[in-house]
Parts: sequence; structure tokens; C-alpha cells
Amino acid sequence: MRWLRALYVSNGLAVGALYGFVPVLLQAKGFDPALIGLTTSLGSVAYTLALPVWGHVGDVVSGPRRALQIACLPAAVFALGFSVPLPVAAVIVCQILICAGGGPIMALTDAMALPVLTDVSREYSRLRLLSSAGAAGGAIGCGIVYSQTGYVAAPFLYIATMALALISAQFVPMGRDSERHENARRALDGRDRLSHERGRFGSVGEAFRIRPRLVAVLLAVIFVFMGCMASGTYISLRIADLGGGAVEVGFANGVAWAAEVPGLILAGWLVGRLGMRSVLLVSSVGFAACMVSWIVLVDAGPILMTRFASGIFFGGILMSLVLTIARILPERLQATGQTLLQATGFGLAAILANLLGGLLYAEAGALGVFGVGAVCAVIGGFIGLVALPHDETASDRIAAESVGGTA
Repeated sequence: MRWLRALYVSNGLAVGALYGFVPVLLQAKGFDPALIGLTTSLGSVAYTLALPVWGHVGDVVSGPRRALQIACLPAAVFALGFSVPLPVAAVIVCQILICAGGGPIMALTDAMALPVLTDVSREYSRLRLLSSAGAAGGAIGCGIVYSQTGYVAAPFLYIATMALALISAQFVPMGRDSERHENARRALDGRDRLSHERGRFGSVGEAFRIRPRLVAVLLAVIFVFMGCMASGTYISLRIADLGGGAVEVGFANGVAWAAEVPGLILAGWLVGRLGMRSVLLVSSVGFAACMVSWIVLVDAGPILMTRFASGIFFGGILMSLVLTIARILPERLQATGQTLLQATGFGLAAILANLLGGLLYAEAGALGVFGVGAVCAVIGGFIGLVALPHDETASDRIAAESVGGTA
């Protein structure tokens, strides 16, 4: 467990060192809000397309550990593009390739961890909060560093976090999952009926085939995360427009990520008592309320307070959705399921949020981007109230395992 904890911490440090600063980093390179939105949207397109592929690789080809290690390399290499003078098109390409490579790391980490946990709702929250703590510390610490060095140091700190992730993954014990993976590989080598039943879309198609409700779950994810992703991108620009620098941006992001720690703990406790549907709805509405406050607040102090609250609510959103995937899909499809979740939330929803958000922010400012984002988050919460499984759906997982055993 020690190396698994280190892997979750390294995921958080990567977010804190680079991802939270991308909007202001691009702004420092002369990008306007619309171009920032376009660039981050293109990165999200790459992320969305890459994650299902990485999920298939993790479940079928190499195992989640090796897939994670391979993904670290292009992300680290192309991050260097942010520290050297490049034309606009080259910077956009670097952002696209970073998202395609670094994007799947958290989902693949979840795929390594979830099958070996005995009490998922409690143990997962304790692991995932390490990423939030790492992101918080990384954002605050890096904000201080960047205020002295400029954003040229960001890629190098990000490369250090990728190295930590690669090394940590090597020593994470895989347990029963490694046996399942070897059995799957032998089955594929023998061209048995497993590959036939997966069809042309591989493990992704199989996941949708055995769990049709996954479509409705991912629809809820799209709406909820349109609000979450819009806030993640444009709150940094909002703070910069109000006169904040690297320290203020880093502190605002760090406060939000730090708040995910109590948010995940609280959500893990509430899921076992209220169910995933209720936790998702309450968290989505609460997050939307925070977004509305950023329309009217014009001082960094109150914004920091509401950023803390938004982090708590995001912890509830994330916990309810990750546990939903863990429940409705069998263990052998966890890499596929978790990458699908993140491809939809941090990818497809981010494409829409960043592209439309850039136009809304340029035309209507905070009212446009945060107002529309809040409405989307509420809609997603109510879709989830219908789409997510009831508490008694432990039977659903038993059914999924029995279906998986016949494949």
C-alpha cells in the first residue's frame, strides 16, 4: 500500500504543478480567452479519444501498470514545450499531446487500486484524498515558486512528478488482478470467444453491452462536469482579471484541492448511508451554488472561501461516480470503466465547457461562463438521480460478475 499511496500523491502533484496553471500559462504566452478555450478544448478532445484506448490497453494488452508507465513518457516530454519559445500552433500541439499522455494516469491508478480493496467506499476515499492533498500542496508551493521564476519552471516540476508516478507504479502489488490479466492475454493469444464477444470496440463495447445503464450514467457525467470543468479553467482567469498573480491562482486552486480531502471522507461516509444518487445530487447543486457566487464576488478573499466549499462538493461528485463504475462493472473491466468515466468528465465535458466557456467569458464575462455552468451541474445531478444505481444494486454487481464469468 505504501507505493500505491505514493502513486496517488504523484497524481495530485502533477495536477498541482501544471494542470491548474495551464490557463494563466497560456495567457502569459499571449493567448486571449477564446484561444485559451480552443486550446484546452483541443487538449480535451485528445484526452477523450485517448482514454478509452488506454483503458483497452490496460484491461487487455499490457495491464494497467504498464499502460500507466507508457503514458507518463509523452506527457513528460511534451511538457517541455511550455518552457521554450514556440509558435502558437506548436504550443497547442504540446497541450494536445500532454492531455493524450498524462490524462489516463489517474484512471489507470484507480483501475490498479479498486479491484484489490476490501471496503471500497472507505479505502478508496483514503487513497484518493492523497491525490487531492498532493494537488493542494503542489499548487500552493508551485504558485510561490512560479511567482519568483515565472511559469518556465512548471514543465520541469511536472516531469519530476511523472518520474515519481512511473517509479511508484513499478512497485505497486497487483494481487489477483495480475492473474486475471495473464488469463485474458492467454485467451486473446488463443483467439478464443472472449475477443469475439468484445467485438470491434473491444472492452469499451463490452462494457456498454453488459451494462446499458452506463449510457445514462455518462450523460449525467457530461452535464455535471461541464460545470466543474468550466470552473476549473475560468476561475483562474477570473482571479487574474481581478488582479491576482501566480500566488493567488495557486492558492485558490490549492484551497479547492485541499477541500477535496474532507469532501472525499465525508462522501465515503455518506454514500454508505444515503446512497450514491443522493450524494451526487446534493454535491452537484452545492457546486452550482459556488459557481453562482463567483459571478458576484469581486474580492479574492470570499472567492477562496467558496473555492474551499466547491472542493468539498467536488469530492462528493467524484466519489459517487467512481464508486458507481466500480459497482456496475466487473473487476476485469475496471480500467475500461474508469477511463470511460474520466474521458467523459475530464474530456468530452471539458471540450464543451472550454470551447463554449471561452466564447461566453469573452462576451459575457463571469456571468456567462459560471451561470451556464451552474445550470449544467444541476441538470446533471438530476439525471444522476435517475441513472445511478439504488443502494440495493449490490445484486447488479453479482449479475455483472456472472456475465463476465461466461465471457
